[in-house]
Amino acid sequence: MNNPLVILGALLAFVSLIAFFVGILRLIFISRDRQTSAKIILCALVAFAIGFGFFVSNVKIGDH
Repeated sequence: MNNPLVILGALLAFVSLIAFFVGILRLIFISRDRQTSAKIILCALVAFAIGFGFFVSNVKIGDH
């Protein structure tokens, strides 16, 4: 896993998970601004799909 693209994809997926949980918590506790919370959650899901796909496509299994 010396490839910097693998690290970048994993980092993007991790940050998007944090943003997803922030959006959920914001939706629960700050209910007066639901549209912004929904946008955060939607963007986090899209970013997770991109980051996870980027991570998986660049991972090499074994010494091949």
